[in-house]
Amino acid sequence: MIPRLRLFLVLLHVAGFSQTPLAQARYQAKFENDIVAVYELDLSARESVSAFQAAHDTLWLSLSSASVTFVRQQGKADIQFEPGDARFFPSFDTKQLTNTGISEFRGMVIVLKPRALVSNGCECTGKTGRTVCGCKGAAHLESLWAFNLGEVTLAGTSLAAGEAFRAAAPRDDMLLVAITDVDLLDQARAESESELLQRAPMHLKPGDAAWVKGGRHQFRNVGAATARFVTFEF
Repeated sequence: MIPRLRLFLVLLHVAGFSQTPLAQARYQAKFENDIVAVYELDLSARESVSAFQAAHDTLWLSLSSASVTFVRQQGKADIQFEPGDARFFPSFDTKQLTNTGISEFRGMVIVLKPRALVSNGCECTGKTGRTVCGCKGAAHLESLWAFNLGEVTLAGTSLAAGEAFRAAAPRDDMLLVAITDVDLLDQARAESESELLQRAPMHLKPGDAAWVKGGRHQFRNVGAATARFVTFEF
């Protein structure tokens, strides 16, 4: 009996170390409409999780510094994320992701519901395109960047405290995702300073998402610190 018990314990010990732990589903819904669905994922170091909503084109947006490996249909993609970095994956391409670093990965996955929004795929055009598309020579995204991905325009913005866009500009419907704390006041179409002060600012925590209807917009950062956010314009 003792040798058998000893053998069972050895096999149990080996099995425990040979399997990669799959994390419980921790995709937290943040926003959804007919065009996009947004989820946040907090993935501990060395944990793995199945890809979510992989039947659609997806964009991953990082809120933290982390090393993440995406298992794909062919091969894998090892990514060193910094806050604000974005990465595109076509439908049915990703199967699993693993946090290969030593700290928690906080990421957002933006699911593009309509088909053919990115009909021509992801092109490695310029520094930003190489990063978003995961091409050779990819680097981290700067605080200010923009990239056209089919019918979607991505842009990263950083506004210092009190800073605003230079002028009101027409914008299409867009999803806005906060990288840091964001307090934005839309000062477009305000007839006077008093009217502007009566408006409630948009307040978002890191990972929060808001849908902004198309029209003329001119955002001002009314917070006390620099605000970073990424927009997805449709």
